[in-house]
Amino acid sequence: MAGINIFPIVVVLFLVSNTFLMLEAIDEKALAECKKHFSIKYAHDAYNYIFHRQPISDKSCRAIVVVGKKCHYIFLNWTLGGSIGIRRSKALARGKQLWNHCVLTTVAPASSSY
Repeated sequence: MAGINIFPIVVVLFLVSNTFLMLEAIDEKALAECKKHFSIKYAHDAYNYIFHRQPISDKSCRAIVVVGKKCHYIFLNWTLGGSIGIRRSKALARGKQLWNHCVLTTVAPASSSY
């Protein structure tokens, strides 16, 4: 009876795990630059939106959009890297939802009544 050759499976798992490690690596210089342009208050508001399902103000949304999508995801990945017991996929989905919500809020603010 022939044995199962697990070498290809091991290679695939190795490649996939290295890919995820590269995706999660945080550029410390970029993180420091993003922090210069973002208030801790807005970061706290974003954290509460993502992890505690609390509403976020239009002012916080504008600050998130101004700092940019790259910084938004740098902050999110940095936060996830230091968190224990958080479902990463769920947090990333909420982070994307936050970004989309803030862009829509900023680009098309609620119309005022005449």
